Amino acid sequence: MLFSQYTRDRLCAVSLIAAMLSSALLLGCSNSSDSGGDGIAFWISTAGDDSASGGADDPFLTLARARDAVRALTQEQRCQGVSVTLQGGVYRLAEPLALDARDSGCAGRPVVYRAAPGEQVVISGGVKIEGWTLHDQTLRIYKAPVDVQHTRQLYVNGRRATRAQTSPYPSGFRPAFYYASAVPQPEGIEFIPTELNASSWGDPASWTNVDQIEAVLVTQWKMMSVPLQSVVPYPSHTTPPTFAPFPQLPAGGHTGLITLQEPAWSNANSFLEKSSGQPGLWSLWQVTRFENAYQFLDEAGEWYLDSREGFVYYIPLADEDIGSADAQLPVLEILIDGAGDEDEPLANITFEGLTFTYATWLGPSGNSGYVSDQSGFHLTGPGHAPNVIGHAQDVTRTPGNIRMRYAHNITFSGNRFQHLGAVGLDFDTGSQYNTVQGNVFTDISSAAIQLGGVSATDAHPQLVAQFTRDNTIEQNTIQSTGREFVDAAGIYVGFTSNTLIRNNTISDVPWAGIAMGWGWGLLDPGMFPGLPGAERGQWGVYTTPTQNSGNRILNNRIEGFLSQVWDGGAIYTTGQQGTSMDDALLIEGNVAHSKRADAGGNTFYTDGGSRFVILKNNASYNNPIGITDFGPPSRTGDPLPYPPYATIDGIRYGNETGGCQTYGDIEYRENYLADLTYFNVCPFTENGITYPVNLMYNNNHLITDKSEIPDSILNGAGAQ
Repeated sequence: MLFSQYTRDRLCAVSLIAAMLSSALLLGCSNSSDSGGDGIAFWISTAGDDSASGGADDPFLTLARARDAVRALTQEQRCQGVSVTLQGGVYRLAEPLALDARDSGCAGRPVVYRAAPGEQVVISGGVKIEGWTLHDQTLRIYKAPVDVQHTRQLYVNGRRATRAQTSPYPSGFRPAFYYASAVPQPEGIEFIPTELNASSWGDPASWTNVDQIEAVLVTQWKMMSVPLQSVVPYPSHTTPPTFAPFPQLPAGGHTGLITLQEPAWSNANSFLEKSSGQPGLWSLWQVTRFENAYQFLDEAGEWYLDSREGFVYYIPLADEDIGSADAQLPVLEILIDGAGDEDEPLANITFEGLTFTYATWLGPSGNSGYVSDQSGFHLTGPGHAPNVIGHAQDVTRTPGNIRMRYAHNITFSGNRFQHLGAVGLDFDTGSQYNTVQGNVFTDISSAAIQLGGVSATDAHPQLVAQFTRDNTIEQNTIQSTGREFVDAAGIYVGFTSNTLIRNNTISDVPWAGIAMGWGWGLLDPGMFPGLPGAERGQWGVYTTPTQNSGNRILNNRIEGFLSQVWDGGAIYTTGQQGTSMDDALLIEGNVAHSKRADAGGNTFYTDGGSRFVILKNNASYNNPIGITDFGPPSRTGDPLPYPPYATIDGIRYGNETGGCQTYGDIEYRENYLADLTYFNVCPFTENGITYPVNLMYNNNHLITDKSEIPDSILNGAGAQ
């Protein structure tokens, strides 16, 4: 029988009273704030046995067996405190560790999964690759047999290898469309082989396993990866008339054609130009690169998995001995899957001192590919109506390799998350009173930490259980995130209340350091159109506020942001953040520095629809104003030159503060900034009101150098 958390706590209280009155031998439950207890202890060892008793001298072998032992305890026994201690070693999971309400601890007495003192415990979803032989002496390509169908990552000696890819912005490739109606009818990518590309991959007719190759676009704050379907060789394809902004084809009008998988290809071309109604610069108008073909292997550090033949290929770096190297292929998508529900949360569990590593995510390898909307949320499945605002109403979250939903009082403390292929740690809908404290996140494909969601349930929850509230993210070190999905923030928070993000150090992030909010005003009361081309009510009619209120971003250090893309910031917000200035989002004591110099963006970026935000005692230095950059123009001699968007490159973009179609009710107070001018890239006036309204700058300090920032602010930011 499953008990509600309320029932659990009542049972604990009754058990404690009974034990006190009867002098029972049970230790009883505790209401203390102890991080767990040793009333009942289980042990796990890589040399253990799942038929053992689970004691220190007779340990289990697997986490699943220890979980089942905890699950078998009575409620009274759990309220004594339960610990599961892992002895040092690598624990390779054959399947995710699934936790539900049956695995919960008691209030004040969580079930604690922890590393043995002084020992390194690694929980891995990968397999080790051995048996390398030289395959191509000229290119130094080695191969090894594998029994792995799919993965998107390979790690060699703890370094993320590069998936085989073409050179950037290959010549002779141009996405093409039929323009028979206002709604684009996708066709594919036209191509003409050219000597501007490497001969090994310049002609797509030579590519093998075509349906596993992906066309990748990175532009502004977006990216997309669309799987190919087939190749019609050059010059067998006759093209229709070319849309006006696209230069005409050479004489003869013949190209090759690459078709792409649906619905990814249609979704990738659903963001339209307002002026023409055709796919524009947020659609797949240009190929940044192709990925994942054997023919693309031409540089040291690249790899390719041929799952049909059962081999992985790799070109070692100059200083690597592949015969003795530690090569790992991630195969699991989930390491820990914690799931309660609206009636019964997963509750009172702590993870301490563990390393979570080598997990992948295969969603982008399916026929929806990865078509980003923003910050890891992306388009999947058919039915997304084309739009001119650059965003879709229905999007899918990037999942976590460690994931929790309807989870209460879950703590991750002193762990390490590394070499992960999705979001590192994800707390989904209904997450309450959870703590992420003192962990290290490094080499993560998407965001390090994701909290809350952007669905209708997240924005306007109808049940108390659906709220995401009172969660804490503090003292974490986050570095090298967005390694694969560059649109992701270091920390992303959707619709939440009373979230505390404090004293984290975030570095080397491709887009924003911390991003909070969603909807650009369209999901708030009044449906403020916080995007150019947006119209009130286009995402529905809302008369009540979202759950956003009382959130705080305090004393974080964010360095090296916008390391790959642009149009983001150190701290980024969108939508209404409270109901008034009384429960506004508070951004205080944060230090942001060392942005990529050319990256256009605002250090403190209150974007579309942002409202009720207070920024005080923050500091910024070494964040020069950047520029727009939609990619280089076609190379001289390119037989298929693409649209001339490069003509809008190099324009000054961003400042210390700014946004696009921001609502207002924002106060900047006592900050230390190099400029006090709001960069309003999208001036907006409606019904005689010019936005942003009530934009207040009070007692801020205009500085020219880091030395002008008080030590109390500089030294108070970041993981302590």
